[in-house]
Amino acid sequence: MFEIEKIKKLNETEFQIYNFLMEHMADVSKMTIRELAQMTHVSAATIVRFCRHLGFAGFSELKFHMMQANHYEPSLESYYANFLELNSFLKGLTGATFQKKLAQACQMIEDSAYTVFRGAGTSGALSKYGYRYFNSVGIQAIAITDGGYQNACLIVLSVTGENKGIMERVLQFKQNGVKIISITNDEKSTISKLSDLNFSYYMIDEYASNKSINKLILTTQLPVLALIEILAHHVRVAQ
Repeated sequence: MFEIEKIKKLNETEFQIYNFLMEHMADVSKMTIRELAQMTHVSAATIVRFCRHLGFAGFSELKFHMMQANHYEPSLESYYANFLELNSFLKGLTGATFQKKLAQACQMIEDSAYTVFRGAGTSGALSKYGYRYFNSVGIQAIAITDGGYQNACLIVLSVTGENKGIMERVLQFKQNGVKIISITNDEKSTISKLSDLNFSYYMIDEYASNKSINKLILTTQLPVLALIEILAHHVRVAQ
């Protein structure tokens, strides 16, 4: 939220103000500078100096910054709840149902000349990781540029499974007879249903928004990383 280098330069009194703000973030928007000074037992002038040391013109600007930044921070409840969901997901990787699906996916990849990864947003970043990881272990893979691939296996990554651009590309691949494996957060999504095989990870959906971004997906994709590496390892061992 604030620059580490500036925080490190705060004096003892300013650290007390900083700690108070971190502990009462939900109340900051309702506070005046005088109320904050009274609550932290300092003068209003000290609050102003504190704000300037953090790079803000005054308390109003600092307060606005904190309110905006808070939009991007998921609640602790959902944060820890997702750890429980992640633990449940990881335990399921040893189950018979997952192992059967994994074997099918590996066979689809092995039967293809190469693997193509596709995703958008954070899933797009993971798709780049996927094709680089596959190539690093000796499995030919590329990141998608245009349609028209043949004798390929498409691995499509999408949290919601409802991205319109991704859906259109999936349909293009299906028309060319390409086998499609999807990794989504919901097995009932459109992209999941369009796929030949789907892996879903069921993490708690998390979003943030502000004036410039209508909806930012913050849902953890740690399971996606796990699935990419598991697929690569199993295919590599089978070769």
